[in-house]
Amino acid sequence: MEELKKIILRVVAILLITFLPCAALLVVYFYTAPKIAEYYDVKEKRAVLDIFHIPYRTTEKKLIGFTLKSYDKKDIKDVFRENITVEDLSAVSWEIQPAGTQTAEVKPMSGKRIFKYVKDGKLQGVGFVESKMGYGYNKSSIMSLFICVEPDLETLKGIEVLDHSETPGLGGRITEDQFKKQFIGKKLRPKILVVKGRKAEGDNEVDAITGATNTSKGIEAFLNDAMKEFWEGQGDIKW
Repeated sequence: MEELKKIILRVVAILLITFLPCAALLVVYFYTAPKIAEYYDVKEKRAVLDIFHIPYRTTEKKLIGFTLKSYDKKDIKDVFRENITVEDLSAVSWEIQPAGTQTAEVKPMSGKRIFKYVKDGKLQGVGFVESKMGYGYNKSSIMSLFICVEPDLETLKGIEVLDHSETPGLGGRITEDQFKKQFIGKKLRPKILVVKGRKAEGDNEVDAITGATNTSKGIEAFLNDAMKEFWEGQGDIKW
């Protein structure tokens, strides 16, 4: 009988040891999941607004010689809703529509969301978020970009890096404005080229990041593959 009690106590102890950490992890997950989702949602909306140069409320504070910038999440969401139209690629319409007529608040099962910006009755451009595995230096992680093109669908309006796992100070420099600004106005046909060893001169060429050849070539392949898929997704729709 005494031996049975010991066995029961050991079983209970093992169950408690495994249950309590799992329960704690679940609590943390359910607490942080909505916050993480909101963070990425706001980050994506900021990327769209930044590409189209649509201002939103920010505040800056100086602390021990550093400038800390914070963003008004509610204002970002409001400005985005007032200016950007979001549609499912499979049901996208190239007609001018008023902002706020979103048909794809979340990523649809059928494919990408298309972000469109109209100003003074004129289309300013369209963009989409693309996430791919195996690009850049760290080929075991996902890279995510917001890619925006002019109404001709062949000229880059700009790119924003939403997620990556490249080496800080090397491949991680893809987030720097100096690198990203090179893509503005570049031609996507026949394809984007990231050049090394010489100065980029062509209307479809940008300079590689020094010391980060794999990441630079990864961005090149990423953009070309993403745009090929985007163009193919247009079907018979003409701009």
